[in-house]
Amino acid sequence: MAVVPGLVYVAGNAALDMLVRDVSALDVPAEDAWGANVQLLSRPIEAALGGCGAAPAYVLGHLGQRVVLNSNIGDDAWGQMLTGWLAGAGVECAKNIDAATAAHVNALQPDGRRRSFYYAGSRVDWSRSLVGETPEWFLASGYGKVQLADLRELHRVCGELRQRGAQVLFDSSPWFAGRVEVADMHALWAQVDCLSATEDELAAWVKGPDCAALAEEVLLHGVAKVVVKRGGQGAFYADRDGRRGKVEVESVAAANTVGAGDSFNGRLVFGLCRGEVLETAVNEAAALATRVVRGGRGVLGMDG
Repeated sequence: MAVVPGLVYVAGNAALDMLVRDVSALDVPAEDAWGANVQLLSRPIEAALGGCGAAPAYVLGHLGQRVVLNSNIGDDAWGQMLTGWLAGAGVECAKNIDAATAAHVNALQPDGRRRSFYYAGSRVDWSRSLVGETPEWFLASGYGKVQLADLRELHRVCGELRQRGAQVLFDSSPWFAGRVEVADMHALWAQVDCLSATEDELAAWVKGPDCAALAEEVLLHGVAKVVVKRGGQGAFYADRDGRRGKVEVESVAAANTVGAGDSFNGRLVFGLCRGEVLETAVNEAAALATRVVRGGRGVLGMDG
C-alpha cells in the first residue's frame, strides 16, 4: 500500500481535563444538603483537551495537516465534546469503540497544592493504526495505562508501518519507566525515526551527564533523530548526520504548562512532514509550545 504524502496518523490517549482553581480545603463532612459543605468559586471551571494522542492531533489539524487519530474516546457526553473540538480542527477520528471517555479533574488550592480525580478510560488499541491508508508519519506516545504488552504491540505496529514506507515519531513519555525492561525499550527504538522526550524520561533508558550525552546514546540504538524537550530551557536536537543544536525559548511567568509537550510534538511532526530540517522544526515546535503555555488553555489556546 503506497504512502499517502502529507497524511499523519496519531495514536495515543484522549481525556477531558477540568481545572478547578482556588479551592480551599474543606474540613467538614460530606452531606446530602447545601450548607457548609459547599464552596463557591471566584473563578470559572476550565475545560481543556488533554491526552498525548488527542492534543497533538488537534495541533496538526489546526495547522492544516491531514491527520487521523486512533484514541480511546468514548461514546458519551465527554467523548462527544472532545470529538467536536477535534472535528472543528479537521481531525479524522477512528470510530469510537469505548463506553466512557477519560476525564481528569484537577482541584488547585491557592498555595499551589492540588488534588486530582482521574478516570483513565479504556486502553488504546494500537493495531487500529494499521487499518486504512499508509501515512507519511506515524506519531505515538505512552500514557498512564501502558504496560509491556503496549510496548510490544507498538513495536509490531511501528515495524509494519515502516515496512510500508511510513516514518515514526515516538514520545517515550514517563509512563513506561519501571514497567518494561530497558532492552524492550531499546528494541522499539530500532523502529523509530525520530524520538521526542524530556531529559528525565531519557535518563530511564540511557545514561549521560547532560542532554547532549543522552541524545548521543539514543542515536546508537538506531534512531535517526532525537529531540530532548527541556521545558523553560528550550530543547536540544541531534541527528545521525552529525547535526546538533540547542533552542532557547522565552520564559513565561506563572505558566500553565498543560499541553506544552503535546503541542511541541504536533508541531515537530508537522515540520518534518513538510520537509523542514530538524533545526527549523524544533525551533518552530518550541515556539508553539511557548505560545500554548502563555495562552494557559492547553492546545485549545494555541493561537493565544
